[in-house]
Amino acid sequence: MATADQSPELPAVARALEAALREEVAPAVSAVVLHGGEVVHQSFGGWAQREPEQRRLGADDLFDVASLTKVMATTSLAALFHAEGGLALDAAVASYLPAFAANEKGAVTVRQLLVHSSGLPAWRPYFELAAHDELAMPAFHPPEQRPHGVPLGWALFRARKLLEDAVLEEVLEAKPGQRALYCDSGFMALGWALEALGGGSLAALCRSRIFEPLGMADTFFIDDAEPAAAAALRQGRAFVATERCVHRQEINCGAVNDDNAWAAGGVAGHAGLFSTARDVARLGQAWLDALHGRESLFAPEVAQAFARRDATVPGSTRALGWDTPSAEGSSIGARLGRGARGAIGHLGFTGTSLWLDVDRELVCVLLTNRCHPSRDNQKIRAFRPRFHDAVAEALGI
Repeated sequence: MATADQSPELPAVARALEAALREEVAPAVSAVVLHGGEVVHQSFGGWAQREPEQRRLGADDLFDVASLTKVMATTSLAALFHAEGGLALDAAVASYLPAFAANEKGAVTVRQLLVHSSGLPAWRPYFELAAHDELAMPAFHPPEQRPHGVPLGWALFRARKLLEDAVLEEVLEAKPGQRALYCDSGFMALGWALEALGGGSLAALCRSRIFEPLGMADTFFIDDAEPAAAAALRQGRAFVATERCVHRQEINCGAVNDDNAWAAGGVAGHAGLFSTARDVARLGQAWLDALHGRESLFAPEVAQAFARRDATVPGSTRALGWDTPSAEGSSIGARLGRGARGAIGHLGFTGTSLWLDVDRELVCVLLTNRCHPSRDNQKIRAFRPRFHDAVAEALGI
């Protein structure tokens, strides 16, 4: 493992990460651990890309953080809007996004979207509507046949409209509040509701309200429906490759892995962010500071409310946007998050995670590209607990 700028390294954590590379948990790994607000571990290693060419991971390479978008962008923006009084958690989503009321969804609340109890389906391939639409289809052509610049923007504007219409017309599978089922479409809808409330795109709102204030210069959405802005964001940056995408016939690298997010142009409430481990840690520390009543971007009382496990659905481990450790087999491992105040965290499909141990004042960030080149690699599931147990061992917990 390598470190940047003489960063500190916890030997037990370094050994675990080196083992992950040897065991091919993922081609590349990057980790940051903060304890009491101080960096106690920061390292990276492996291959940013294996196909179609090999490239070593650099200190500043950007990862597709996948569903960490849900907490880093959508949940965090919702917390800010709630603190300002603009977003009521128990208000109907349709009061901010009227079209969401279609097909008897008018009673679904913002809180239910945040805790995944809306009754919406877990996932649907909405992108297929765009992939088979005459106007949007070019965005799903192989790279050598795909339009670039303004024509690609037109295709993605059409794809985004098809995606949004499909989600807003979605039919509930269960009565709101009766079950907890992890759901991407609910966070897509929440992202659009926040855009309506904030009067701007999710990308712009998160940049101005969250990422810039926290100094997260390497965290952003790439909106390919705005080609010039997308090109500027990619200029001079290196990205970590993810999946060999059968739908776009390419190795995703610098373009979002999630196909529904791609159909949204790359900006969605459930996925789309690119970031580095150190930036993810900054976001985590801001939440941890708020949970301890210190000065933070987030209001302490709102952070407490968002970190509290939902009590309305029996058996749910979900808080508002965040997850909490399950009784057995949690990705946070067997030693962290076991204090009185517990832990909050989230995972990402590409092999990413963020966990905050509130009592121990720990921020644990693990970023990988475990799905490069194939999503069939599931070794990350067993490794995440090992990583967090190694952090606990190194710190004597």
